[in-house]
Amino acid sequence: MRRKHTQWSIRQNPLEIMIKRKERINMGGYMDEVESVTGPFVVRIFSTSGGSMQEISTLAGTKQVDRYFGLLADFAADIRAGTLVTDEFEAMGMIFQVKSIYSQKIAGEVVGYQGELERVT
Repeated sequence: MRRKHTQWSIRQNPLEIMIKRKERINMGGYMDEVESVTGPFVVRIFSTSGGSMQEISTLAGTKQVDRYFGLLADFAADIRAGTLVTDEFEAMGMIFQVKSIYSQKIAGEVVGYQGELERVT
């Protein structure tokens, strides 16, 4: 029943996304980066409070990011975040990177996923 509630919530403002995944795999002495595409997934993107615009410096230059957005996905979505995997997607004319993803469980059963997004400009 809770899975249906999560899907109902997503349907109130649905977006279909395709995930571009970069995964670093140990190849026995070196790390190789493998790119893939997964989806489509129907998710709900929502604004959150407490985010702030930040400028981040990297070896390739600087980029501006903000963390005003969250994501709700159903139990079957394959969305990941971590040190060895980076999921990105485009929606609403913006590029988002999944910074964290948390399973929502009731009685030990996964009913959906909620995540934090970083909008990259």
